[in-house]
Amino acid sequence: MENFFIIGHRGACYYEPENTLRSFKKALNLKCKYIECDVRLTKDNEIVIMHDKTLDRTTNGKGLVKNFTLKRLKNLDAGKNEKIPTLQEYINLLKNKTIMVIEIKKCKNILEKTLELIKKNKIQDKVVLLSFYPNYLIKIKKLFPKIKTCLLISPHHSYISKFVSIIKPDILGFYHKMINKDLLNKYHKNNLKIFAYVRVNENPPNQYLKKLINLGLDGIALNKPILR
Repeated sequence: MENFFIIGHRGACYYEPENTLRSFKKALNLKCKYIECDVRLTKDNEIVIMHDKTLDRTTNGKGLVKNFTLKRLKNLDAGKNEKIPTLQEYINLLKNKTIMVIEIKKCKNILEKTLELIKKNKIQDKVVLLSFYPNYLIKIKKLFPKIKTCLLISPHHSYISKFVSIIKPDILGFYHKMINKDLLNKYHKNNLKIFAYVRVNENPPNQYLKKLINLGLDGIALNKPILR
């Protein structure tokens, strides 16, 4: 387990409201070396931390994130009186403390705005950019070859794995139930790191996680980012 990495999924969302500064602070307290968030754009083109397209599940607001200005979003409660953070606030909190793992959602101009902020903060070597969308990762590698990228692959889009040689990610992320020894062997031969991800309502037992580690898995994103 020495080189195995645990990613705090949306911070440490088992304990605190997901994708909030409170959740990211909890992940830091748990000594996570990698802390993940999701980014979307507001109506006024500000980058905020939010997983869903809509506000309904994680805040006391309703409607699409893209239809709200940042000022209006900041008036909402994202749980335990937390505000929806901006990507800059996430960077301010975590810079020089952890590797920032940022999932790029499908939003117009989100990639360009995110890369602009990464460059402004000079954190190209402190981030890993994830996405389910291959075109985003291809563009990142063209513009910023040194930024590490991760292609996320779901059970419904497993065919995308056929195009890994074109996309050229540094890491592949699979839904945890897709992981098996053959899959790990296949990609390890090409010097790719493999990590697994869970859904926000899943907290697999340690015995199961250790089984995946013993298969050769390199890392996993967990809502409860701690293994004993």
